[in-house]
Amino acid sequence: MKMGWKMLVLAGMGLLMLLALGLVRSLLDERQSRAEEVQREIAQFSAGEQNLSGPYLVFPYTVRVDKWQPAEGGKSGRWAQSEESKQLLLSPSQLTVDGKLAVELLKRGLFEAPVYRSQLQLGGQFHIPALAAYEETLNNDTERRSTRWGKPYLALGLSDVRGIQQLAGQAGGQALAFVPGAGLAHSPRGVHAVVALAASDVLHAQGQGLSFRLGLQLAGSSALLVEPAGDSSTVNLAGNWPHPSFAGNFAPQSRSVNAQGFRARWQTSELATGGNPCLQGKSGCEQNWVGLRLLDPVDRYVLNERTMKYAELFVLLMMGGVFLLEVINRVSVHPVQYTLVMLGLAMFFLLTLSLSEHLGFAMAYWLAALASVLLQGAYGSSVLGSWQSGGVFAGMLAALYGLLFMILQSQDMALLMGSLSLFALLALTMYLTRRIDWGSLGGGSKAPAVTADRQQTDAQSRSLARWQPAVL
Repeated sequence: MKMGWKMLVLAGMGLLMLLALGLVRSLLDERQSRAEEVQREIAQFSAGEQNLSGPYLVFPYTVRVDKWQPAEGGKSGRWAQSEESKQLLLSPSQLTVDGKLAVELLKRGLFEAPVYRSQLQLGGQFHIPALAAYEETLNNDTERRSTRWGKPYLALGLSDVRGIQQLAGQAGGQALAFVPGAGLAHSPRGVHAVVALAASDVLHAQGQGLSFRLGLQLAGSSALLVEPAGDSSTVNLAGNWPHPSFAGNFAPQSRSVNAQGFRARWQTSELATGGNPCLQGKSGCEQNWVGLRLLDPVDRYVLNERTMKYAELFVLLMMGGVFLLEVINRVSVHPVQYTLVMLGLAMFFLLTLSLSEHLGFAMAYWLAALASVLLQGAYGSSVLGSWQSGGVFAGMLAALYGLLFMILQSQDMALLMGSLSLFALLALTMYLTRRIDWGSLGGGSKAPAVTADRQQTDAQSRSLARWQPAVL
């Protein structure tokens, strides 16, 4: 087959390989989606991500408005009455949250998801201002306003109340009895408890304080986020998960992560958080959070996805390697044989994905690489006509597998390692092919081009001929 036609056929085979790799990639996406679905199902049957907001001290009140509506003619009229329910929300002046997480993996078939049980201790103090400053009063000939205060309560917001296993506490020395419903406009899900504090006691009092302490056993999955609701907040979290991803609006002030678990500490102030816009009745307000997510840095599907990013380049390099050995050894490799070699490379990615669901990713990767090297080495020996050539091809393939694994393990150096490796491969290819007469491989009618060595030999012969004496 002429070289031009062969290059055209190889280009078509490359397109078919892209299709095959696309099928493997779609299978990876399907398995990854299934794993995420299982995580959602586990969270649905236990408890999902937990966002803990508060506690807040809530003073509900009702504003009664009477407006005079004159009748037609202006001689008589009536008072129209309406009422509006409002809330005065107070955040703690000082808040401390101490939590310990016990994390375990729940499995369903081949898939698993991290879940946790936490022991949380919340403590702090509220500074209660004089409520008279918040009353709406008005009395004239056309409008009258009056304020009626309800029973204050302590509110705690939770994103998934199913995770509450035990909750007890006290405020002002009195035990609290929690009931469902947070009673907060910006966070309706949660619990609340009536506080033994009469509104009349703080109607005109200045600077009265209310201390509280809560003990909460909370279950959840994937993440735990705590709102630093106090004017001054301190959050301490510790657990046995060795791979936490700290999340939220603030980085931990101190952290410690090792193989046994993690420990982190956050400290915030009202100056840093800007207060809580949700307490000011703003719509679409965004709360501040600190906490962590339970991520798996060696997630098999994430690593398989990173491996597939190099699939096209990997196949292209090996196709070029086969072509280079074909030219150097002066053998003819049929396009069908190229196709089988490329399909064997595509099977490596499929084997890695399927084995990683039963074994660790590293073991699955090397088992698939070993099977691929043995298969391609044996087949390459037959195609290229010698065990030496097959061994060279298998060695090239093993080196690429090792290089790819190193790139996968080093996220920060992946780009540098990849670019340097490609440059080295290009330089090696240029060195090995520097004496190949590409013109003679084209199958044309022109005489083959003279190689560099032949040109140098002819030049030396002409130089010697000028100094040789003529024969008489």
